[in-house]
Amino acid sequence: MIRDIISNDSLTLILFASFLLIIILKKFDPNIFNQIISFSKKDSRNSMSNNFIGIKFYEIIYNMLFISNLSVLFTFLSNKNFDIIIYIKYIKYLIVFFTIKILLEIIIGGLFSINKIIKNYIWLKLIFNNSLGLILLLFNFLIAYSTFDNDNLISILISLSLFYFLYGYLSIFFSMKKVVYKNWFYFILYLCTLEIIPYYYLISIIL
Repeated sequence: MIRDIISNDSLTLILFASFLLIIILKKFDPNIFNQIISFSKKDSRNSMSNNFIGIKFYEIIYNMLFISNLSVLFTFLSNKNFDIIIYIKYIKYLIVFFTIKILLEIIIGGLFSINKIIKNYIWLKLIFNNSLGLILLLFNFLIAYSTFDNDNLISILISLSLFYFLYGYLSIFFSMKKVVYKNWFYFILYLCTLEIIPYYYLISIIL
């Protein structure tokens, strides 16, 4: 069934403002943009060695774009259309979720004296999430302005997003395989406590 193209001024403003902001960020710091779209683990490790919560301001802006576009996608998933109130609700959920998650990871890094490992891990996830945010922006444009059936398109794009999400996290884990092999028990404990359970909780709230 062919659907009508979504017409919503607030959605149009959010998507095109996101696109314009990316162009501006690329203009001011092309290195960060190139790093995000290439998702190069080697370049990331070199950069993050001097970067802890020295995370750059532009990287934070990219992360907010990731949260915004993820909220748009979740809004389509739950409402089959765009609703600014639901969108704002998801933004609040995601900001609180990721903030608490990062703070817990930092606290654990301090308690177990693994600050450098946690630093590298958080920074790699930030780069990956920012790259996913650019993909989600493209997906949201497709959902908003494509003439294909909305339900099928949303399902396909969410499946692709999940596949990329898993690919990214597996890439991060493999890039840290020496640390994982040496501390496999703590890694499994960490994975269950601060990755699987939190994301399960987040999905249960959204669905």
